[in-house]
Amino acid sequence: MTATRLTAAVPGERDATVTVSGVEIACRLTFPQGAARGAVLLLPGSLYSDVDGNYPSMNLRPHAYADLAQQLGERGFVVLRMAKIGPGTGSRTIDADAAQRHIDFLARVEVAQAGLDLLKRNAPSRPVVVAGHSEGAVVASLLAQGPDGKAIDGVVSLSGPALPLLSIIRAQVAAMSPPGVSPDMTVFDRTIAAIRAGEALPDEAKSNPQTAMLASMPEAGLAYLRSVDRVDPVAALAQVRTSVLILQGEKDDSVPAAHAGMLLASRRQFPTRLVTFPGLTHFYKVAPPDLLPMQSMGLETPSDPAVADAIADWASDLGQDIMPTGQ
Repeated sequence: MTATRLTAAVPGERDATVTVSGVEIACRLTFPQGAARGAVLLLPGSLYSDVDGNYPSMNLRPHAYADLAQQLGERGFVVLRMAKIGPGTGSRTIDADAAQRHIDFLARVEVAQAGLDLLKRNAPSRPVVVAGHSEGAVVASLLAQGPDGKAIDGVVSLSGPALPLLSIIRAQVAAMSPPGVSPDMTVFDRTIAAIRAGEALPDEAKSNPQTAMLASMPEAGLAYLRSVDRVDPVAALAQVRTSVLILQGEKDDSVPAAHAGMLLASRRQFPTRLVTFPGLTHFYKVAPPDLLPMQSMGLETPSDPAVADAIADWASDLGQDIMPTGQ
């Protein structure tokens, strides 16, 4: 069951909530000053982010989603951005039993559908675009294949991955080794194999620096990782029949730039545009020289408006192919 609630926010924005499977999720609508050129549903990535794209539980505030919503609003688009379920994000469990549904990654598609419904009620203009950031890009691909897929005119992959989640984590762990050092991934690989199989983790996982964080997670957390990992992002995007825009920062330490090329290669049958941004991070910040990967997460500078420009230009092209309602 899905329910929504709207309340007043700052000028040009309205706060909202959707309730899906026992959890109330915070949303925020941004409206342009003039007539709308289209509508954008902005889906969050992994970790616990609020509607602005901050991570309160980690004390990180990149505010990338707030920046992008404001920039798209200035370019004439209605934008609905959504928080990710988790501590400090504004989400609220109202039925603990029903909320168990959210342990499965596919529940994120149901949440996105609730957001799409809310957006369409508040922004009847087209084109309707679903833009997913990082893990949210996979959600966007799956949503576009659902029963309401014909209501979506285009999908934007914002730093979307091309590998299953646990494979991405493996690459990130291996990349932390000093240059020229080949890391011993034996314990890590055994731990990942156990997670994928739903089996008990090896005893040494708790003491190994590569796997200690995974070993500390509750079973519900491991079950969620397992459900995310089952989805092949390349295969998911390849099945999206509508137009796709792939956006990628070349200084992205979370989802390396090579992923964008792998996604593009899967799209030979359907219209696709790839835009890369030299010097931009996972959150579309300009990366200072010699920036360490963990430092990029903590940048609080404004997100580069070039990303909003790319979305606006591409969406305008979509709009030229859509007849006005009633014609």
